[in-house]
Amino acid sequence: MKSSWAGLLLLSLSACLLAGCSSDPGKPVEQSVLVTAANETAALTRLRAIADAERRYQVESGGAYATLDQLIQKGYVNDPSRGKLTGYRFDVKARDGSFQATAVPEKFGVTGTRSFYVDEQNVVHGADKRGAEATASDPEV
Repeated sequence: MKSSWAGLLLLSLSACLLAGCSSDPGKPVEQSVLVTAANETAALTRLRAIADAERRYQVESGGAYATLDQLIQKGYVNDPSRGKLTGYRFDVKARDGSFQATAVPEKFGVTGTRSFYVDEQNVVHGADKRGAEATASDPEV
């Protein structure tokens, strides 16, 4: 009997942690640190894929870089979420001879804490920007 109560208690605690229990039912449920870390890892992977796609586009276009929409239209990157993936917003700015791609948490502190940046130098930068875009002056990731 004692082991079944312990098992029930462990199961309840696990379910509570997975569900993100809150003492205030009106308060939004925050994601776990592990989920936030997974979102950040996915955002980094996506940003690196965008940088690879930009290099490919640049070679094929004779030197120009592309917007995110152009990369998607060419099939160089997938975008099933229309610019969003795992709680991050992605933006690509293409200029003459350069591009800047950023990933910013949709809900700072919930879906992610760090923002990321990459450009034609192919060096990813990131920092806790409190929801603002990262820049080339942020630390290398």
